[in-house]
Amino acid sequence: MADPVPGGTLPPSPEDRRRETRESLVAFVITGLTGIVLLLVLVATMQFYFAVQEAIRYWVADPYVPFVNGAFFLAVIVIGIFLVVRLVRRGS
Repeated sequence: MADPVPGGTLPPSPEDRRRETRESLVAFVITGLTGIVLLLVLVATMQFYFAVQEAIRYWVADPYVPFVNGAFFLAVIVIGIFLVVRLVRRGS
């Protein structure tokens, strides 16, 4: 018996096309919402960072502000490197 389509595959049915379109639309919406949430998290993170700087200036005596700022910056760098390494390892 001969195949109905050269190559041996049937064309997708209209129902399959609708399902694929719906799935791609859902994936697109989820990607968009994820991007919006990431932007909000970035803004909140920056505001938190500057609020901590203000708190350090308010609560720490002037001679010690550079040392506390340095410790805070070092903690931010270490946590950032840890998160990046963790994401890279998870991706591979």
